[in-house]
Amino acid sequence: MRISLKIAALALTGSLAVLGTAYAADADGFDIDQVSVAYADGYTGTDHQFHAWEHRADAEEFRAKHLDRYRAWRHDDPHHAKDTQ
Repeated sequence: MRISLKIAALALTGSLAVLGTAYAADADGFDIDQVSVAYADGYTGTDHQFHAWEHRADAEEFRAKHLDRYRAWRHDDPHHAKDTQ
């Protein structure tokens, strides 16, 4: 009986740890370390693909903390086509 309770407790602890990790990743919306350059309408990731902002709060938080990697125009703005990233 004691062994089965210990196994059940370990299983529960492990599954709660996994759920906690998954929730933390979803709560942020995106991983800041995966952003190369951010724009008003989204960001270019380290995978070299454009990703639209899922939430306005993500864009505002990124802009406030990483102004050096933020561009205040849309990623496809023709007036800034020659600007370097």
